[in-house]
Amino acid sequence: MGRHRSSHHNLPPRMHQKGKVYYYVTLVAGKRQWTRLADNYPEAVAKWAEMEGHNASGSTVGQAIDRYIGTELSKLAESTRKEYIRQSALLRSVFGHMQIVEVRGMDIAAYLDQHPSPVAANREMALLSTVFSFAIRWGWCEHNPTKGVRRNKEKPRDRYITDEEFDLIRSHADSQWQCIIDIAYLTAMRRGDIMRLRLSDINGDSLLISQSKTGKKMAFIISPALEEVISRSKSLRRRVGSLYFFCTRDGQPYSVSGWNSAWRRIVAKVGVEDIHFHDIRAKALTDAKRVSGRDYAQALAGHASGDMTEAYIRAREAERITPLSRIVEKGDDCRKMNQDKTS
Repeated sequence: MGRHRSSHHNLPPRMHQKGKVYYYVTLVAGKRQWTRLADNYPEAVAKWAEMEGHNASGSTVGQAIDRYIGTELSKLAESTRKEYIRQSALLRSVFGHMQIVEVRGMDIAAYLDQHPSPVAANREMALLSTVFSFAIRWGWCEHNPTKGVRRNKEKPRDRYITDEEFDLIRSHADSQWQCIIDIAYLTAMRRGDIMRLRLSDINGDSLLISQSKTGKKMAFIISPALEEVISRSKSLRRRVGSLYFFCTRDGQPYSVSGWNSAWRRIVAKVGVEDIHFHDIRAKALTDAKRVSGRDYAQALAGHASGDMTEAYIRAREAERITPLSRIVEKGDDCRKMNQDKTS
């Protein structure tokens, strides 16, 4: 029986980490043999899966998680990969030892009920549901125990950045971040798409992107407002040879953590509370609907259906309702007119 790990409990069997490098460790002639995998987790897990023989059948939830991470993680966006790595470690610590065919709905419910963060529990359960869906395809189990179990109640985020707040944040940003904020509002692009925006994405009278989340191709017509922002963006100081609209000093695109840190510093200068960068997209879509209707907001968002757009902005819109006093006053006027006619 192999030794129990003293650290890195989130790693699959026989994978170890030294510094930033991951290794596949086996016992050969009584000695441990270290085979280098990679210096990043997704690539390392993919190679680990190959060495383990990922087509072999498995019996535990931990093995199913490892196979999913090894075969599917590299197909996802960077931010999603990092989040799934974190979530998979948490799921493995609870469900990893369990036989995949023995997990019951009540086990899923217990996880949701006992989790200190109800919203985080929902996200982790979504990942586990995906793992079970793949396990069914692999023939490891017959049903998905996460289905039919009610998730924890969530309150939709309803933060709307007012025009005054938007202008205030923008005024405290440097020239690069002013361009970032402007493009985020004009196009309603997600953070990841703006991070990877290249100068070569300008094609004639359009700015072409492929949404990292959905893969949908979009062509934003370069309007006068967008053209002005693009012109400012192109004039920003950047390392010679850099391909990106917005980059760090070494000419590379921001990392997620670097981007978030920069955004937090700007917001801290302003002193406005509870504003996420993603709220700019929500503001753009909400404003787009108010000005030109839901169809335009849907097109700007790149959503597959109008219902998706509606659900996205509904929490940020207040329904306009005529106060009852006006109706009562109008009714009083009508009654007075009727009395005058009969008298």
